[in-house]
Amino acid sequence: MSKTRIEQFGWRGAVEPGIGRVVSAHGDYYHLVCNEQGGEILARKKKSAFLDASAIRPTTGDFVRFRYNPTGESTILSVFPRFSVFERKDPTARRKSQTLAVNFDTLFVMMSLNENFSLPRLERFLALAGDMGEAEAKVVLTKSDLPGANALPDVAGSIRISSVTGEGIDRIEEIVAPGRTVAFIGSSGVGKSTLLNTLAGEEWAATREIQEWSDKGRHTTTSRELVMLPNGAMVVDTPGIREIGMVGETERMQAKGESTHRWRK
Repeated sequence: MSKTRIEQFGWRGAVEPGIGRVVSAHGDYYHLVCNEQGGEILARKKKSAFLDASAIRPTTGDFVRFRYNPTGESTILSVFPRFSVFERKDPTARRKSQTLAVNFDTLFVMMSLNENFSLPRLERFLALAGDMGEAEAKVVLTKSDLPGANALPDVAGSIRISSVTGEGIDRIEEIVAPGRTVAFIGSSGVGKSTLLNTLAGEEWAATREIQEWSDKGRHTTTSRELVMLPNGAMVVDTPGIREIGMVGETERMQAKGESTHRWRK
């Protein structure tokens, strides 16, 4: 039996009218995939449904219940419970958290094998990933073809990849399987868009050549977007993270200069 569109996009519950998944947000409007109107609609939040401060606001990757209006504006009524969440402290407000990815099966924590490689920063990413719910985290070390990459410390369980030589791409493809959702997390220029292009086999995201003087990739990802790859897997691509913080606690280890380096072999 063939899957409905919402099932193709990862829905695992009973198929009912009015269930959608957010693939992108545009101001007050949300682009949903669903089983109505050819498979996609634009909808706005019903304001009265989200007045409570505890109400979960929809974001890319969320499954939502909505009221469909074929002749007017459809409205989002509620957000279904998330089975996985990756968040960080909001750098603009220390006591708030910022949701970066939701409802993913695997989180790719990405870091480049160049002068920006940092075990403490990687440990902060992984510490946040330790409390993200029903998902696994995989460390992906990019640009393994660069001179000096082999001299950098190894990380237990990591996947070294190169979009130039193809190293490690087969291991990534085993994880990025039909019906699964993966999220890419990493600093700007780490190669998220390049990996997405490699997996898709075409230019899903705009990239530019690496500047030799800075060794940083430049890209145009400015907002979260969920895309379906040709093989039926889904990817949540996020903007580069310039600053990472721990949600709900101070970074005492950083202040003391401590590091367990528990991710080394």
